[in-house]
Amino acid sequence: MKKNMRNIANRITVIGYCLLVIVVAACSDVEIPASASDAKATVSSLSYDNPQGTRQLTLSWTLPAGDVTGVQIIKDDQDIIELEGPQTSYFIKKAPTNVDVSYTVKARFADGTVSKGQTVRLFIAYEAQKGGSKLAMLLPNDYQTGSADEKDAAEWFKRNYVDQGKGVILTPATVDDLDIESQSACWVMCDRIGVGKGWDRLPGDLASTATIEALKAFANDGGNLLLTNHATQLTVGLGRIADAYAPGIFGDGEGGDNPDIWGVHPIIGNVEGQIYDHSGHDIYRGMTYEPGLYAGIYCFEGAGVKGDHNCMWDLNAYGLAPNPNVVTAWEELTNSTVLGTWNHVVDYCCAGIVDFAPTTTFPARILAVGLAAYEWNLGGNANAKQSELEKFTANCLKYVGTPAEQKVAMLVPNDYTSSADEKDAVAWFQKQYVDAGKGTIFTPSTIDDLDIEQNTMVWVMCDRIGVGKGWDRLPGDLASTATIEALKAFANDGGNILLTNHATQLTVGLGRIADAYAPGIFGDGEGGDNPDIWGVHPIIGNVEGQIYDHSRHDIYWGMTYEPGLYAGIYCFEGAGVKGDHNCMWDLNAYGLAPNPNVVTAWEELTNSTVLGTWNHVVDYCCAGIVDFAPTTTFPARILAVGLAAYEWNLGGAANTKQSELEKFTANCISYLK
Repeated sequence: MKKNMRNIANRITVIGYCLLVIVVAACSDVEIPASASDAKATVSSLSYDNPQGTRQLTLSWTLPAGDVTGVQIIKDDQDIIELEGPQTSYFIKKAPTNVDVSYTVKARFADGTVSKGQTVRLFIAYEAQKGGSKLAMLLPNDYQTGSADEKDAAEWFKRNYVDQGKGVILTPATVDDLDIESQSACWVMCDRIGVGKGWDRLPGDLASTATIEALKAFANDGGNLLLTNHATQLTVGLGRIADAYAPGIFGDGEGGDNPDIWGVHPIIGNVEGQIYDHSGHDIYRGMTYEPGLYAGIYCFEGAGVKGDHNCMWDLNAYGLAPNPNVVTAWEELTNSTVLGTWNHVVDYCCAGIVDFAPTTTFPARILAVGLAAYEWNLGGNANAKQSELEKFTANCLKYVGTPAEQKVAMLVPNDYTSSADEKDAVAWFQKQYVDAGKGTIFTPSTIDDLDIEQNTMVWVMCDRIGVGKGWDRLPGDLASTATIEALKAFANDGGNILLTNHATQLTVGLGRIADAYAPGIFGDGEGGDNPDIWGVHPIIGNVEGQIYDHSRHDIYWGMTYEPGLYAGIYCFEGAGVKGDHNCMWDLNAYGLAPNPNVVTAWEELTNSTVLGTWNHVVDYCCAGIVDFAPTTTFPARILAVGLAAYEWNLGGAANTKQSELEKFTANCISYLK
């Protein structure tokens, strides 16, 4: 409880602090043209107001005598903001922080001449309070009427994010509301006919100084960006790459009817030893790979009226020396990864999806999708691959929406080395997540460091011989009051939880379900040698009209379905010494009235989904994998995997299905993070 109160306190305490140093000087380094106006006229009395603890800045000044019709504010001697009328102040909601910046103010007279100016140089030291959980979508001011693609994309985002309380739609008119303290990432979308090449030609004020400054401020705070279609050119406008490396494969024509399927080829290159396969990247999670189409693609759109609006990189056009190929040279030059190319391209020329990693000078990640195949409106016709397009977009938003500093966590008993299964699982997690800077391992002795501000989810693992039935008998202080309270606090903050093996009993210990509904199919014996293949059957039920097929759920993505084994399974383990440690639910044991079957009754009772059952089970009795959705009283999602088939050590022997077990585990972690 102490930890939970600390988290609450953090949320109501203003973390930001501000230190502003200001120097005011006359500015005469720009030649002033002769005019009927007084050539010596100068803006004077330039001052500022910066409320304590904020990054807001108001510049105020006195205008020179004469017929003043406008004001110029010049930032860092290059960005010019034009104010109409004899203005005497200018408000900046999010001034640049932690960098030296200067503002010069000049008056513009009716005859077109410009006065001398006065300059303020300042440095605002500010620590942004990160933690915004919503996603933003930024579109041109005229997106509703200017582009059917932009309008359709916005409607999808509104339905899936805004209406769910998870997102906000912004335009340049409201871009000042983009803030790392409210949003973790921003999707900038622009797909237009006749827009013209160049980031400075983006429509609807996307290229305005105010918009660029707001995006830069967001990126400087570590807010990640997804740029799609013509908006990929903002990689230049925001200063992430030089103008010489702007997207060169460009189209903005009206297009026409096309019967083909378009998508992305995630495998880069065709030279042995220089082939980069990104088909397993998170942005493609849950999509259907089509190896028989072109060079092998993930699909975005079927037949229809297509704009052919590529806005991507021709890597052969930049004079890059092979290193050993232009893709590697580009990636090293720009600190990026090319994640996809055009349908049929098998060499190194086209960078259609580029992941620009954060740098010391540009703290944000930018994911740029410039393929014409990424299209939201096919002339008003239905897109046969719409679900794939939407899945890809959701994946991209999740990928950029997770702050880089947040890590996944694993919690194991203090004495986890007493269990070969726990020890091997920890070794895998250490290698895949901790060593890669993406994960943290906790035990009950360090559980107080588990925090939603640092960890997106936690995997609780316990698989023991002779542990005994009941969550309160879990070993190594997993059942201690301190551990339970820390997990409850994490869940109350919205931190999701993966429970595997005997740890599934914590669904009761944490109060997610009543003790009467605790896992009843339980084993903790020594087991023995077994030659069979074990896994999970993802299809629930055997009554027509009551069959629930979860074989395409995210937790099974990329695994090999074996329809010829038992009732059809995804495999976890081959032959070896098995513990037979089930810790799952016998749905026939809870007195549930068929509704129309006990699976549906259980799901409605517990607000959950049964995603898998035992190998050969084709009816409704066994819930081996259960996805407990968040509720009003328990804000976290719990994914519980209680199948004995989920086993990390087969008596020390090699597991012929180890890669499948690891893929499944990685999927579960990704699903919850």
